Amino acid sequence: MRSVFFQNPLEYQIQTDREEWNQGDSIQGRLRVRNMSGNSVPSIQSSLVLAYGVRKEIKSGDAEAWKIQSEIMPISGANLDPQGEINTEWELKLNDDCPITDKSASLFLLFGGDKVMEEGGRIDLRVELHPILQSFLQTFTTQFKFLEKYRKSKEDHTEVKLVPPESKEFPNLEQILCMLKIHEEQLESVFQFKMKGFSRDGENMKVVKKKREFEIQMTPDEYLLPGDFPNRQLFREKISEALDIARQRVF
Repeated sequence: MRSVFFQNPLEYQIQTDREEWNQGDSIQGRLRVRNMSGNSVPSIQSSLVLAYGVRKEIKSGDAEAWKIQSEIMPISGANLDPQGEINTEWELKLNDDCPITDKSASLFLLFGGDKVMEEGGRIDLRVELHPILQSFLQTFTTQFKFLEKYRKSKEDHTEVKLVPPESKEFPNLEQILCMLKIHEEQLESVFQFKMKGFSRDGENMKVVKKKREFEIQMTPDEYLLPGDFPNRQLFREKISEALDIARQRVF
């Protein structure tokens, strides 16, 4: 991706190496600063900020709307001759549990001078789930035939809504909210089951709604096979164990 921001007399152009990233990836690119005037410009400062923003909030232009993830200064104290330019490479690392891109919010790359939070250019980054978490979710959709309705960022995890297939296997299950993250290399998942079924009231049966929860944690030694391939067999076993909650007909 490429974007240009002009702040008289300087033109800032940023270019990234890719169009999309996963949690845990490195973002790499180039920054070019060009002096568009006939005069020298001393002591140039150029900042690059990785920040998270809710789209509705950042439209106000308020710097407080941004949540900074990391920041670097690729160019500091350089002098530019008339019509001269500086080119430099840069790199920023995404955390394994950084926010993903959804409909309402995203990670952005802010660039320009030394006040990019208030005035500068920006690129809307497309960030997907960590590859291990993507594989984990695929087990739901391919092995157990669940339908993914949405995924969105929360404060410290990604929330995914899953609905069960039309089958007799999960007679009381309405939906699952799955809270996913990889933190300090550990896979952490919390399932919140929304159930609707029957409960005994003496000799009678009545319709009730309940919520139940199940947690899964796995270390890299468990969720990775030799060659860093995902352990899909373990994913199936862990998810099936969690789904036993939804297989109950009376609760």
